[in-house]
Amino acid sequence: MKVSIGIFAHNEERTVGRAIEAVLAQEPEQAKILEIFVMSCASTDGTVRTAEEYARRDARLTVVDRPKREGKLAAINDFLSRATGDVLVIAGADLVVTPGLVERLVEPMRRDARCGMTGPRVAAYGTPGLTGRMHDLLWRMHHEIAAVQPKLGEVVALRAEFVPHGLPTGIHCDEVVMEAEVIRRGGLLAYVSEAEVRNFPPSDVREFYGQRRRIACQHRAAGRRLSYRPATLRKRNVVRAALNVVREEPGRVLTLATLCGVELAARVQGAIDERRGRTYQVWSPVLREVRVNATQPN
Repeated sequence: MKVSIGIFAHNEERTVGRAIEAVLAQEPEQAKILEIFVMSCASTDGTVRTAEEYARRDARLTVVDRPKREGKLAAINDFLSRATGDVLVIAGADLVVTPGLVERLVEPMRRDARCGMTGPRVAAYGTPGLTGRMHDLLWRMHHEIAAVQPKLGEVVALRAEFVPHGLPTGIHCDEVVMEAEVIRRGGLLAYVSEAEVRNFPPSDVREFYGQRRRIACQHRAAGRRLSYRPATLRKRNVVRAALNVVREEPGRVLTLATLCGVELAARVQGAIDERRGRTYQVWSPVLREVRVNATQPN
């Protein structure tokens, strides 16, 4: 299968080089990486300059410097209009992509033509403190849910034929919009737990709460516009995941209780935001110190 990859960035000069190197290191045996687009959305730092240095070394790489910040979904549609691959991989510049990721994401699509979208397991970098523990537990529960009912995020692979005209606009929760579009067209979702990416926690509880509030608002807007609810919004899935965590790691019960309180408050405030018409079309990236290798996360 022929693959196009989009790396999306806004002021990610500290991480975009690592992201590009990790993608260039991918060597899938059952697929060919045709092209890599770095979609920079109104970056004011050295993101574009860094990406262009890599583009001079590899002809597959194209840097797209978008002058306006119009939201990630607008940038994704721009990427979709440029890409020529059968499979489109969408990734943020702030993630740590592990070796073999593209191969594993493409495999379900090779086996089943109905498979329209795949996503990897997301693992959090271990960070001390309450915020790091909550962030890690959140993605552990995400894994528990996605293993039963796919919920895809952070990095996804999308079969191009399921988005011939791009994605619906006006909703700013890109993975949910993609899931809904694939399902609307009769496609299947596949969670690939053997594939893995790693992300970084917010810097503090306030930033963590802000993320969860934004996501809650966007999920409600997607549900209203698309009549689609992702697996993580189904109460039964969440309760089952929480019980699994407590059963396997009883020492995390206090972190779980705190996470539940933060998440409940964020969902309530997110619902209020959505009713008031707030969209979170753009938002600030998480700030962190980057001290990891491009392809060998700790």
